[in-house]
Amino acid sequence: MALLKRRTTASAAPAAPPTDGAAPGGGGNEPGKGRPTPKRSAARAARARGGVLAAPASRKDARTRSRAERRRQSQEYRAGMMSGDISRLPPRERLPERVLARDFVDTRRNVGPFFLVAAAVYFVGGLVPNVYVRLIATYLMLLGILAVAVDSIVLSRQVSRRVAEKYPASTVRVRAYSVQRALLPARWRMPRPHVTRVGNG
Repeated sequence: MALLKRRTTASAAPAAPPTDGAAPGGGGNEPGKGRPTPKRSAARAARARGGVLAAPASRKDARTRSRAERRRQSQEYRAGMMSGDISRLPPRERLPERVLARDFVDTRRNVGPFFLVAAAVYFVGGLVPNVYVRLIATYLMLLGILAVAVDSIVLSRQVSRRVAEKYPASTVRVRAYSVQRALLPARWRMPRPHVTRVGNG
């Protein structure tokens, strides 16, 4: 009887309260319960402060971010084109074959700028009411066209040979690219030259 009484007394004793501060009903090992869920804007700001870019909240937000990124990239590319810094140029302008072609054109004396002068003389001569002046301007223009044609052929062969020697497996086309660049004065070329012409010190 004494043994039965002791067992009854022990089973009737109240359970001790939890010591870890958790709410009754289980889940004592789950932290953060009982606190309000943070707002989406606050969560995005917290992630941004932590160095993690938050996901766009909507399609409109995604389009806005995309436009801003394209604008920033375009401005960076333009700055690279103006400075001639190869590391800041668009990807196609950073191709080593194009860099080689640009440098060769920029260090060479080209006929293109002189042709622009001949074209300006031809235009002005056409406004002068004098047959001889117009005839001289026409001959000068024809001579300029012939000189540009010959110079373009020579330039395209020279550039192709240099690219083939340095990059034998390359498929990048540089002939037309070089000819178009050679037609312009150095200050008008984009990307800006970062080498000097032979003979300029």
